[in-house]
Amino acid sequence: MCRMLAFVSAEQQDLAPFLSHLTKMCVHGYLVDHWERHPGGRHPDGWGIVFRKGTETRWMRGGEPACADPALAKVRGTADRFVGHVRYASDTGTVNAGNAHPFLVEGIALAHNGTFRGRIGEEAGARKVSDTLVFLERLADLWRDRTLDGLAATLSRLLGDTALVGEYSAANMLISAGDAIFALRNFREDEEYYTLSVKIQPGLMAAASQPFDTSPGWRLLENGELVELHLPTPATVHLALPV
Repeated sequence: MCRMLAFVSAEQQDLAPFLSHLTKMCVHGYLVDHWERHPGGRHPDGWGIVFRKGTETRWMRGGEPACADPALAKVRGTADRFVGHVRYASDTGTVNAGNAHPFLVEGIALAHNGTFRGRIGEEAGARKVSDTLVFLERLADLWRDRTLDGLAATLSRLLGDTALVGEYSAANMLISAGDAIFALRNFREDEEYYTLSVKIQPGLMAAASQPFDTSPGWRLLENGELVELHLPTPATVHLALPV
């Protein structure tokens, strides 16, 4: 279970405010009342970021709380595309940098909020890796055209395969590929937790598990809604997925 945020910009943005939002999510990110709290913040079990400056993509992850990790505090710079993630692990034994999102495979970065079961969960357990990494490997193999329609078809195929993903809790995702970031909200339980909102304004588009500022323009995605954040105009499709 996680909190995450992303942006796509026409111009280079200072990373500092977005990293600050990420650390605030580590400490104060929303949790469902009946969930156990971990020490060190509400989402203290590792962090990860992937961002692009020009043609260079940087990928950094850590197994310490984002709000206290000196490695994250030292990150400086600008970017025109960014995905960040902080984690609340259902199994604290899996807390390490290698299990921190986003994962990166064949140029696709994926941050996920939820848990997959089925064959993906079984393979993840056998390999001692994240179920999200196993899912991303399948996604990268099947999604070759890097288009919104192609992603919608691929996600529908993967998430509709009950034997593959089981009765997963949610598939809230931020997917970075090429010049776009794709945001999917898809939940099967705990609707109040598995939220994902987008904010569209000229030259800057953002997505986040919970709005990271109080300015107007945030819109909560519908269940099954997939949005392509791509300048200058976003696009949206709705997937028919299990509930």
